[in-house]
Amino acid sequence: MISSPGLGSGLDINGIVSQLMAIEQRPLLQLSTKEAKQQAELSAYGNLKSALSTFQGTVKTLANSSLFTGVKASIVDSTVASVSATSSAEIGAHQIEVQALAQAQKIKSESFTSSSDIVGSGTLTIAFGTYNGDGTFTENLKKASASITIESDQTSLANIRDAINKASIGVTASIVNDGNGNRLVLSSNDSGLSNALKITVSDNDLSNTDNNGLSKLAYDISTGGTANMSETVVARDAILVIDGITITKPSNTITDALQGMTINLFKENPGTTTSSSVTKDTTSVQTAVSTFVNAYNELQKTIASLSNYDQINQQASILTGDSTVRAVQNQLRGILNSSLQSSVAGGLSTLSQVGISFQKDGTLLLDNSKLSASLNDPLKDVSSLFATNGFAVKIDQLIDGMLKKNGLIDGRMDGINTSIKDIDKQREALGSRLEIIEKRFRAQFTALDTTIASMKQTSEFLAQQLSSLPGANTNN
Repeated sequence: MISSPGLGSGLDINGIVSQLMAIEQRPLLQLSTKEAKQQAELSAYGNLKSALSTFQGTVKTLANSSLFTGVKASIVDSTVASVSATSSAEIGAHQIEVQALAQAQKIKSESFTSSSDIVGSGTLTIAFGTYNGDGTFTENLKKASASITIESDQTSLANIRDAINKASIGVTASIVNDGNGNRLVLSSNDSGLSNALKITVSDNDLSNTDNNGLSKLAYDISTGGTANMSETVVARDAILVIDGITITKPSNTITDALQGMTINLFKENPGTTTSSSVTKDTTSVQTAVSTFVNAYNELQKTIASLSNYDQINQQASILTGDSTVRAVQNQLRGILNSSLQSSVAGGLSTLSQVGISFQKDGTLLLDNSKLSASLNDPLKDVSSLFATNGFAVKIDQLIDGMLKKNGLIDGRMDGINTSIKDIDKQREALGSRLEIIEKRFRAQFTALDTTIASMKQTSEFLAQQLSSLPGANTNN
């Protein structure tokens, strides 16, 4: 078989077949072009879904009614106290005077030469309560007393400190060197009169007097009690006056004097009051609305980049004229341009009433002063305009439908994926058909090459025979 240039007939069979196959393969190129376009559409829809999801995040913030119930508390003299408030706090102002700060009691032992000095073994029983003016001790029923055993091989001052701390009973032990010696200092972990310490001792060395051995750590200043340790910081309640009412609390953090408010006391300021107030927190709402407007505009920018038509260059975008994109735009604009019943939100029915309006290019513009005025108007319920059954709730539900499985966008993407799979099947079938066509072309041109080569050989033979006849070479 002769199939290469220079042999047989001299036909360039490979070149001829290649040119013919290039024509036959045009449908294959068309399929690839179509697939590339649909892959680009899939990517574009993915960008659209991402932009919608980002926008929905800002919508959900506005759909949460708790955003609009926020309050903020402030105090004039922040060196005296700090204040904070929850949504349950009442709007209003208060006068606060701090007469005394709460303190946790601290007591110290006698001086020891070293922290390794032996004190003694036995049992320390620590109770919490109040030392009354009549000399009695009233135990704090909210905090049970506890006993700590000091073993005979753990009798040093340092050992006793460690045993108390390890027990975790609401007392912190430390050793303080005051320059003259080492003292064991015990601190109640909680402030207030009702958290004073009472320490009774059961000393293993029964020969010790009340001021020897482990008994050196006894502390009971009630009538008839033994106090071998001394008080360095007295247990005390906080005393403050709010709007002329005296309030006593065991802690400097007060959460139950004013509903929804927490007051942290820092400094005593007897005889002087400072003002505290609770007001509506409109800042967080304004931030949320501004974020919502910006996110919508970013969504529109994304949609424009995917679907706009360039009039100057006469160039379409990947989703120009796409019905799904138009549906997304139209449905969102439909809600934003709609009106609620006027009674729903204290006379508010449209977004333009709180400063949100459309511009000519389809983006939103926020008038912060108009929004602020609405938020501070007690007759207007901005919360219901957005939350409950308001605009944010409606938009959130709309986007849920667009983004859900088998929703508006997924349905379109599923159709494109099906089309791409069909293209793969068509490409596979076309590939098989092209193989058959190429084989047929090669067979046909090979046969032609053989025929021409045979005819050429016959022609050359005849020419040779004719040239050998008599007179064939004469000049006549």
